[in-house]
Amino acid sequence: MNLYLFYGNNKSIINDKINNIINKYNIVDNNIIKYDLEDNLDNIIEEASMISLFGDTKLILINTTFKEDIDIDKLDDYLNNYNKNSYIVFISNDKVDTRRKLYKLITKYGTIEEVNNDDNYIRSYIKEYIKDYKIDINYFLSKVSDNLDDIKNELDKLMLYRMEDKNITNKDIDDLVISNIEEDIFALTDSVITNNIDKSITLYNKFMDKNYEPIYIIGLLGNQFSLLYQVKKLYNMGKSNNDIANILGVHPYRVKLAIQNSYYYTEEDLIKYIYKLGNLDKDIKTGNIDKTLGLELFLINKDR
Repeated sequence: MNLYLFYGNNKSIINDKINNIINKYNIVDNNIIKYDLEDNLDNIIEEASMISLFGDTKLILINTTFKEDIDIDKLDDYLNNYNKNSYIVFISNDKVDTRRKLYKLITKYGTIEEVNNDDNYIRSYIKEYIKDYKIDINYFLSKVSDNLDDIKNELDKLMLYRMEDKNITNKDIDDLVISNIEEDIFALTDSVITNNIDKSITLYNKFMDKNYEPIYIIGLLGNQFSLLYQVKKLYNMGKSNNDIANILGVHPYRVKLAIQNSYYYTEEDLIKYIYKLGNLDKDIKTGNIDKTLGLELFLINKDR
């Protein structure tokens, strides 16, 4: 059946699955049509029914949220006698409500895949992409985001650098890969928790050298402290690393790092930092304190 639903929080993996369909069926750009489900469903069905002027096969991508039921009778009729040269892919970057009529219709006729931060998928992607090159995948993944486009760009760089001997070392990764901002913000959060002021200032200067705004760093710190709090709470409830990653929709490596360092802090500590950062953000936005000064005072343990 030429019907799919891909949903979840990893847009890059969803895009990769769509690209696999495009490559498998040699679909040209002019035959890739995008809709929002809020558009008239009649137009979508008409598009799927029509023969393309640009090639044999067309792909119709439909963004949707599955938050409301729609009238699916006409779509049901079409799927009973569908155009075999048209592929329809529904996309949702969030959880879907499995009670909705559309979800049940896709279940009846098509393929449904939940696409979250799947560590196994990413590892398989890397192994297939590098072919006969050697690389420490664990170390590489610790330095990059889980975005497949970023991973591909960094691998291309490393493979070009080691084209002759095909042996990518950890030093090559350190020298060439653009550091993952999540890794740096985790380190900054850790230095705040352990009251390592020298390390906090060093990492803060690193962010400043890259022209990151103080208010942006404050937001990243707040998000990281919130993540640590949620991981700590779920871990104390007996949840496994994979369970926590799936519940929170984050990469398993981030959960692993959070748990490894969990003995440094209590849930109460994390709530305190979240509260302080929230007040700092408010004070900056209301003009009560300069953004740079406020962040620096927080990092040197002034009033926190």
